[in-house]
Order: sequence, then C-alpha cells, then structure tokens
Amino acid sequence: MVSPVYGSYRYNNYWLASYLLNPLASSYPYQPISPISVAQEALGVKNWIQQQPSLLANALTSLSNYARQLWEASQPLQLSTSNNVFLQRAATSSAPSAVTAQAKPGATIATYTISISQIATAQLNLGTPLSSTAAAGLAAGTYTFNLQTGGRTYTISFTVNTGDTNQTVLENMARAINASGAPVTAKVATDTIAGTSRLVLTASNTGTSNAFTLTDVTGNAVAYTGANTVSVAASNASYTLNGVPYTSESNTVYLDNQKLSLNLLGPVTNATITVTPDTQAISNAINNFVTAYNNLVTFTAQNSQYITPQLLSSLKQSYTYQAASLTAIGITQNPNGTLAVNQTALTSAIQNNLGLVETAFSGVNGLAVTAGLKAQQIFTSPLSSFANPLPQLNPTYLSLYNWWGVFNTATLWALLLPPGQFFNRVV
Repeated sequence: MVSPVYGSYRYNNYWLASYLLNPLASSYPYQPISPISVAQEALGVKNWIQQQPSLLANALTSLSNYARQLWEASQPLQLSTSNNVFLQRAATSSAPSAVTAQAKPGATIATYTISISQIATAQLNLGTPLSSTAAAGLAAGTYTFNLQTGGRTYTISFTVNTGDTNQTVLENMARAINASGAPVTAKVATDTIAGTSRLVLTASNTGTSNAFTLTDVTGNAVAYTGANTVSVAASNASYTLNGVPYTSESNTVYLDNQKLSLNLLGPVTNATITVTPDTQAISNAINNFVTAYNNLVTFTAQNSQYITPQLLSSLKQSYTYQAASLTAIGITQNPNGTLAVNQTALTSAIQNNLGLVETAFSGVNGLAVTAGLKAQQIFTSPLSSFANPLPQLNPTYLSLYNWWGVFNTATLWALLLPPGQFFNRVV
C-alpha cells in the first residue's frame, strides 16, 4: 500500500488524489476512488509512520547484537589477545598406544623422537587369601602396625572383636589404612567362587621413592594377612628422548618449559611426537569470524532504511586493506560485501603458510583487527550513532487523522470538494 521514498512518502493513488483536489485538471483516465479509500490510505500511511521509531529501535538493537558477535569472533584471531588461536598447538604421536602428547598454547613447533624401555610402576601388594567366612585367626584386641613410605612412618591401629570373620578383619584393616592419610590405597578383593578374601594395597604414586613396607608393632596382623607381600615392585620409567637417556618416577613427562607433556604407556622404539599449529582450531576460528562478519553485513544491508549507509561501506572497506593476502588464503569478497571461504585453500595456507594467514587477519589493518574495531565501535556507541533520520509524513494527509488515529471527516471533505461546494452527507 505504501511506497516509502527517502525524505518523503507517496502512495499509489497520489495522482488520483491530485486530480480530485484540482477540478481544473485534465480528464483522468481511471475511475475516481471513493473518499473512504482516500481516508483509509491516509490512515495506513499515518500508522506506518507511527511505527517507524519502534522499528528503528529494534533494528539498531539487533545491529548492536550482531556487532558484539563479530567482535567476540574477532578476538581469537588477534595476536594481542590471550586466547590467540595462532598460538594453539596440536601434538600427535606416531605410536599412540605407547606414548601420547598434549601441547599447551605457545609450545615450540618441533618433532621429538622417543624410545621407552620401561614405564614407571606403582607398588602393588597382594595379601594372603583367607577363607572369607571362617573365624579370624587373631585374638580379640587392638593391633598396631607401621606403614613406611617416602621417608615417613604412619602408625595404624584397628580392633579385632571376638567372633570376627577373616573378611571382617580384612575390611577393618583396609579401612584403617585408608583413614591414616598414607599415600596407599587398601581394599579387600573377594573370590566368591573360591570363597576367599585378601588385602590389595596399591601405592598412590609410581616410582621407587613411593615404595612402601608394613611391619607389625602390636600383634601380628601384618604377618597373618600377608599385607607386606610385594606383587609388583615400584619402578621408574626409563626412556631416551632425541637420543638422550632419562628416568622418571612418573609416566607423565614435561618438556618445553612444561608446555608439552608426554604420557608414557608402554615400551616403544623410535616413536615420534610432532608439535604443530592447531590447524583445526585456526580454521574453526576463521569460519566463525566469517559467519559473524556476513551476518552483520547482511543485516546492515537489509535494514538500510534505518542504518546509515556509511556503516555498510566501512564494513566492506575492511576487507580491502588485506585483500591480496585474504584472496591468497581462500577468503574472497562477494559483490554484496559478504565473504566466501575456499576451505581447501584455507587449510593449505594454515598448514604451509601460517604467517600469511596471521598477516591477513592479525597484521597491520588485518581483517580481524579492522572489522573487530568497527564492531566494537558499534556496540559501545549510543544506538542513535548509526541511525538514518526518519522521514516526515506529508502533513496534508496526516491531518486526516488526529494523534490517536480518530478520523476527521471535515478535513477529508475540505480536501476533496472544490471551494464553496456543499456536500450534504455524513461519513
């Protein structure tokens, strides 16, 4: 019904209205419309205009939200940020069943060769299997023993009551060990088929310095349960890294100022650990940025009646500063200002020419830098900063209705009838 034009408005029967208002005009080729139609169209124009402040506010609020999303997407692509994606690293192993690796941001891009002859083990003691339901071979009373590990002695006590079974004694003894604070875990393993139970003691940490021993102090609980019987001795890991031999009490080995960690899982010869840029993380960040950029450009273009055209121009301009570099890595600009990604070219550039990717997005006038700053300016500025001024309605037709939209028949007929002509009709 209404055809908006920047700075003024018209409606479809504008020339017919002019004819009706000018009795000296030449013959009009169409059938005149009724005054009611003129009034209805005038109301439509008035209502449309009255909606514009609300529609403008909604458009500017959405613009701010899209801008914030673009700014957030730009942050991982800027070298100055703490979550800079170009520092992300991926570590891969040629023998993941024997050794795995994890790299932190900023780890040195390098390749390591590792051979593992032995991994570190934690001491494991298996006690004597005892008949679970048989009466314990210990007299009622309090039993005390020492557990020694890491240069420290833990004195542990527990009570045997008259009629306790072996399983009850073992469970009470295990409970006392776990409550002592010693770095040893105790549990009771029960063989339901054989009807036996035994203590299982495991050091909390690997390595020879974490070996432990148990000795009786009062009574003979340790001897009776066989708790000091070593099944697996504590040992250190033994490996060579880039030809240099090392030992470790832990199977987690830290390199490169703790930015690279290796997990030793088993013997292996000449496995390689490769630390590279995290190409997937970089690719994801770029695609997320392009999506946010395109959303903002598209929304701005679709709401040009509310948003100043200079904003769309400046967003499109941000691509041109690094257009050559962006094109070289597979990022091109469509005629409407949105961006397109050639994923194959982008992946190749990340893997083989990461410096060019950094320049395109994070260098001087890089796309993430310039577009990110523009996006920040949008959502941190007053909403009115990027608004187009609202056009004004032609006062001739606006006067047909008052502020509340009530029809003014006198004004309508004054517009439609020639001066001095009487029209005896009530609308």
